[in-house]
Amino acid sequence: MSKKKNGIGSIIKDTFALLMITAVAAVFLGFVREITAEPIAKRAEEDKQKAYLAVYENATSVVESKDVPELQAALAKASEILTPAYASVTIDEACLAKDASGTIIGYILTATDKKGYGGAIQMVFGYSLDGTVTGIEFLTINETAGFGLEAEKNPEWRTQYYGVPTDAFTVTKSGKTTASEIDAISGATITSKAVTEGINGGVLFGKYLTEQGIGGVK
Repeated sequence: MSKKKNGIGSIIKDTFALLMITAVAAVFLGFVREITAEPIAKRAEEDKQKAYLAVYENATSVVESKDVPELQAALAKASEILTPAYASVTIDEACLAKDASGTIIGYILTATDKKGYGGAIQMVFGYSLDGTVTGIEFLTINETAGFGLEAEKNPEWRTQYYGVPTDAFTVTKSGKTTASEIDAISGATITSKAVTEGINGGVLFGKYLTEQGIGGVK
């Protein structure tokens, strides 16, 4: 009987010790999370701002949609604007791009196309008030190395979109004959089309923002 009581007592003791260890660990982890949360959030915000400015050379500051009610309202109806032409594209964010004097010079858009070879491709790009793309960076791309991933690894390929006044780009595998045609990446036509569709959806949305004068654009 005594051994049985000792056994139960040992189990209770071990269980209590385990609970105490778990509680202390939880408090410690919560403390660490509290300490690191702000620096991590600050770093993420800085990285995001760098990505924004990287796609718009003449921009010195960016105003996000959370600070512009008109942009928020436009984002809420983005799917209506894009459908049916670009039903696979979503506009995830829209920002105002400003120059050193504080003048709005265009928009910085984040778009996702769901039709990438390796899954959804998310990109951020600048859209000027004259209706041209100023730069493109990828936030999410899981394409095949040596093929579709060249969209990210080869910045020269992306320059095909820059400074071209068009409502829509098209992909060609036989050599471009017009400025609005995009030479497909060798062996990665699906990726090329997904990127182009994402850009086209963003261009359509950017055109809507410009025409509506959203954000104070004149």
